[in-house]
Amino acid sequence: MVVVETEGSYTNQITLDSLDVHVGQSYSVLVTANQEGADYYIVGSPKLSNATDNSSLVGRAVLHYDNSTTTPNGPLPKGPDPFDLDFSLNQAKSIR
Repeated sequence: MVVVETEGSYTNQITLDSLDVHVGQSYSVLVTANQEGADYYIVGSPKLSNATDNSSLVGRAVLHYDNSTTTPNGPLPKGPDPFDLDFSLNQAKSIR
């Protein structure tokens, strides 16, 4: 995905595999549908949560291609380590 806007202001475009969105933040991203025709999982998960079971906090969606004849399969994609603060800080600094 390409980040193109944050908090109502255009940014220098940056391509990311995952995006940390903190409370009160907003981003606009462009997703290029250039994969094989299938259905793909999209996942939103919490960061810095010490709960033993975060499953009720995980948002799941399916990106569906019109010509798809398959359903998403396999495990949900894993994002970066939810306790890796350096990852979060470096990503935030890279968005200008």
